[in-house]
Amino acid sequence: MENQVEIIKQVNDQDVVDSRDVAKMIRKRHTDLVRDIRRYISDMSQNAKLRSDDFFIESSYQAGTGKNYTCYLLTKQGCEFVANKLTGKKGTIFTATYVGLFNQYQAEHNGKMIGADKNLTRENLEFKLKWLAEMRKQNINKAHELRNQDVKLYLELGKVADDYQRPRMATDFRNEAIRAMSALPVGARREYSATEIGNIIGVSPIAIGKWANKLGVKRDADMSYRDHDGAWRYFPEALKVFQDNALEIQDDDLGL
Repeated sequence: MENQVEIIKQVNDQDVVDSRDVAKMIRKRHTDLVRDIRRYISDMSQNAKLRSDDFFIESSYQAGTGKNYTCYLLTKQGCEFVANKLTGKKGTIFTATYVGLFNQYQAEHNGKMIGADKNLTRENLEFKLKWLAEMRKQNINKAHELRNQDVKLYLELGKVADDYQRPRMATDFRNEAIRAMSALPVGARREYSATEIGNIIGVSPIAIGKWANKLGVKRDADMSYRDHDGAWRYFPEALKVFQDNALEIQDDDLGL
């Protein structure tokens, strides 16, 4: 799709995406998606607290024959509703896609407002700038989630190869996991959880936390930081430190 963020538009002060574009993203026939949305709207009508217009707005488009056909405009909540009905990787990919699109659209839209509004107070301007930064961070985090699925798959394949005594194959799978971890959007800096690093060098997350203290990783802001949930996140510099001390960490984790 061309510039994907262009498929987002505003209708009734709501950011929406056409059901035809959603159908393309989830690889489903548009007629089938319209049928599903009509069923969702029918189910919602049975609950007085739910307004289907908050999720799906009925619209139409004209085909080459000149005939009008029904489509729907999905709000962010509507996309979330559809995503919850999908299973497995397809649902994850669609969730990451629509969240990224809406966040990017909102970031660009609000960015233009910042330049146009001459009456913004300094506090409001600072708030908007922080909000834009947070939106960009969320997009990067979604990209991480998708890549982490690939990482998990490669690591699981590596374990299977170990079970069948195929060390060379296991190494290849683990190298693929590392390559998947390293692939990031431009300008992003890779972060690793204790579980990810533990999987790479073959120890428990608890061992990583313990040795992060021993090796001074947690005291160096260039190697790690604590996120808002209190969990430690590690940068590539920290991963190298763990890898350099992998044998000692493995022995300690095994109680040798």
